[in-house]
Amino acid sequence: MRKTSMHLVSFMLKPFLIILLLVGVFGLVYLRSNFLKLEYNLGELEKKKMHCLRDRKMLFAEKTSLWSFARLESSPSDQEGFVLPDRLKVVHIGKELRSLPHQASLKQKQLAEP
Repeated sequence: MRKTSMHLVSFMLKPFLIILLLVGVFGLVYLRSNFLKLEYNLGELEKKKMHCLRDRKMLFAEKTSLWSFARLESSPSDQEGFVLPDRLKVVHIGKELRSLPHQASLKQKQLAEP
């Protein structure tokens, strides 16, 4: 009786383990393919996000440029709109290579003299 019950258990256990192994392998393949599909979707969403951010920056730059022109045109003046200055009357100021410190305090000799 004992041998027949062991034989019956091993007869039922082997196919169950084989089926469990096959289900596990196919489940792993299914999960891996879904994971790769999610990675591709994330990549596409990242590209779309970068495109939207670039469009947003371009629209913001266009908005600020339009606002600045609107402000120049609406400024109260005798002339109509914005006029470029005469090139002969423009003064160009040269920029120094490095900024020099300014002395803000008096020297000791100047303080001692009455």
